[in-house]
Amino acid sequence: MSSTAPHLAIYRRWRAQTFGQIVGQQAVVETLRNAVRSGRTAHAYLFVGPRGTGKTSMARILAKALNCSNLRDGEPCDECPACVAIRDGRALDVSEMDAASNNRVDDMRELLPRIYTAPSDLTVKVFIVDEVQRIREGWDVLLKTLEEPPDHVVFVFCTTDSTQIRPAVVSRVQRFDFRRLTVGEIGGKLKTILAADGRTAEPDAIDLIARLAAGGMRDAESMLDQLLGTDAGALTADHVRDVLGLVEEETVEAFLEALVRGEAVAGIEILDGLEERGRDLRAFTEQAIEGLRLALLSSLGRGTPSGLASAGPGVVSAAARRLASIDMAHPGAGGLRLQLELALLAPVGAAAVAGAGAAVAAPAPAPVERPVVRAPVPAPSVASTPSAARPASPAPPERPARPARSAPVEPSPSAAPGPRSGPTLQLLLERWAEIVEVISKSPPTRPLIVACRPVGVDGNVVTLGFPETQSFFKDVADRRRPILEDGVSRVLGMPVSVRCVAANVEVAPLPEDPDSARLLSEFKRIYGDDAVDVGDVG
Repeated sequence: MSSTAPHLAIYRRWRAQTFGQIVGQQAVVETLRNAVRSGRTAHAYLFVGPRGTGKTSMARILAKALNCSNLRDGEPCDECPACVAIRDGRALDVSEMDAASNNRVDDMRELLPRIYTAPSDLTVKVFIVDEVQRIREGWDVLLKTLEEPPDHVVFVFCTTDSTQIRPAVVSRVQRFDFRRLTVGEIGGKLKTILAADGRTAEPDAIDLIARLAAGGMRDAESMLDQLLGTDAGALTADHVRDVLGLVEEETVEAFLEALVRGEAVAGIEILDGLEERGRDLRAFTEQAIEGLRLALLSSLGRGTPSGLASAGPGVVSAAARRLASIDMAHPGAGGLRLQLELALLAPVGAAAVAGAGAAVAAPAPAPVERPVVRAPVPAPSVASTPSAARPASPAPPERPARPARSAPVEPSPSAAPGPRSGPTLQLLLERWAEIVEVISKSPPTRPLIVACRPVGVDGNVVTLGFPETQSFFKDVADRRRPILEDGVSRVLGMPVSVRCVAANVEVAPLPEDPDSARLLSEFKRIYGDDAVDVGDVG
């Protein structure tokens, strides 16, 4: 009776074991390797970057390098007893902790005896703490130890969101930023894995997986593992779409055409077909957003040419805002399907005339300006006035008061469009109650708009300030920024971007919303924990 070894996930089998095997983080690799080579390693490190970019793998490799008995030019050998023990997870002196579930003060206190105890079988004790942004009060226990740890201890903290970490902690560590991997870098490793496993794949299939991974190698390897387990033959792009519930590019383009041109019926029919075929609407929405992003770049003269680009950047960006504001985790009646239908039914303005967005926008200001251009009528009298005023002796004192610049003020018509390029703070304050009313129609967003106040305007960028004592609202607002931008833009009648900051602002309940205080406390109760883990979303 034959026995087979248990399957080990690809991302575990192919985890980097030396600095040289790390993909796409050359700057971090060289800096750490040189520090190990010269014996100038720090007592604490902070690795910051998106998930699946090699932070924890790098921490383990650094632990090997600090304890390797056969170091080769700053590179661990991965063969000595210390390296093997760390690789197999048997080294007692290398501790890995997940701060997502171990972030209390008591959890940190339990670390202290282990920190001050001498290593048992290695030279250096290494404490690797993942998701460190989840630690709050626990830092109070570790701060002094982190500043002056024993000589035999090194800390490595990993996080997806460094903004949630106290500045006092960041000042005590060496920070390294891990970037998202490129499609080419991910595709190159996938080809290596396939070749080692004796499997083949179409270039389009590899490229599709690499793009879907969104810069994370672990996500790409997990998808490849799933795909290889479903078919023993060559991997094709169509098979990738079928297994992962993706939609053909032609269908995505047809839906985007309907969205941009305001053809709601055609778009809804496409959604009907997707549901009949059992396609994942969440994955479809992500494909559609990516398609609009590429179309927007194309309309600006960058990237691959797209048929949607002919509608103009204004129309494409308006459609992109509608899709980007969708809450794909919305559990209510209708869910994601209803939100997609509402995006199709939203007024598209100039987009109703295919490709005429830019043309309609250009003539509109012209007729409005021409009545103002008639202002040159007083110009002749102004011109004659100087000629009569020149011989007069009191002319010099009159010159400062004389608006001789009002003749060249003919540019003042062109100055008229200036305010239209962006709102003013005064306009924002005057329409604020209306903005609150519009955005409050979305229950998850209502507490956010009630909790903030407009604090500044720079061009088309509106800055909303949240009280410093309620800074977690700012983090949630950053995630729901498209909804805020859409609401402000609709009320002001012009496209704007929203910037959220924590500011020293006093926020009192609005007269129009007497129960806002209750909403704020209820929102904090429901969303407080979710707001803490902002970096792990998306």
